[in-house]
Parts: sequence; structure tokens; C-alpha cells
Amino acid sequence: MTLKSLVTGVAAAALVGGVAAGVTSIASSSLTSSPAVAPVVFGAPLPQAPAPELEGPLVQTLNVLAGGGSFRGAKEAYIQGGIGRIEGLTADRAYNNAAAKGLFPLSFTVTNVDQNGGIATADVTATAANGQTATQNLQFIAGPSPTGWQLSKQSAMALLTAVG
Repeated sequence: MTLKSLVTGVAAAALVGGVAAGVTSIASSSLTSSPAVAPVVFGAPLPQAPAPELEGPLVQTLNVLAGGGSFRGAKEAYIQGGIGRIEGLTADRAYNNAAAKGLFPLSFTVTNVDQNGGIATADVTATAANGQTATQNLQFIAGPSPTGWQLSKQSAMALLTAVG
């Protein structure tokens, strides 16, 4: 790094810092002198995540789908509307290919769970055995699975495409 680029970088940082400080001071002075500003309530509790109690059942649903076995067997109860013969064969093939690549077992982290009636959406981060991670927003439907939740068919197909 040359001295010129170092000086230029320091000058740019100082300029950005000065502009930020100036904007802060302008904003704070205009807020304190304005009589139209409404008072703010401090100490009010922030709302909790919309449906944090669903995290466990949703992770259990994903764990079953990521476990061994056929998608036309026990896993079918965890997919909305079941899965057709061709889709089941495709899903089993994608699962077997991912297992051969060393991607299983998967661990899941579910965040930003939002429930609206019998539909829940969540950001799901899957971490493979080799350390790779991927995050997708998935949709779950309240349904007749042992966990009470099924992965929507669209989300299931998106996951299979990502894994396959």
C-alpha cells in the first residue's frame, strides 16, 4: 500500500465521519427545536417473534424429511397433499445423491416464524455435515402429520431443486 492511497483512505474516512456527525447534529437540533414532534414512549416492550412456539414442530418436520426413508413412505405425511409417484422417485434420487455427497445429516435453524391461521412461513437455514449452509424462506401448512405441520408442496419442490 502506498502512502498516497493510505492518506486518501484516511481522508475519505474522515470526510464520511464528518458528514455523518454533521447529519446527526443537524437532525438532532431540528428535532429538539420542533414543537410538532410527538413524545416517544421508552420502556415499552418490543413485540416478540410472531410465532416462536412453532419453531420446534417445524424443525421436527424438517428433520423427518431430511432423515432416511422413502418420500413415498413415512415422509409423505409431512408434505402437503402428499407426493406423486414420479415426484417420489425424483425426491428419493435427489436425497440419495445428496447423501452420497456427504451432505447428511442436516441441522436446521428456523427464524422469523410468522403464522397466519393454518399457514406459517419461516426462514430456514440448513447446515450440512460438511459445513455448507443455505437459507430459504419456506411455507408450512397445518396438517395431519405427527408434528401437526406439513411442508407446502411448493417449498418441498424448491428444497429438492436446491439439494438435487
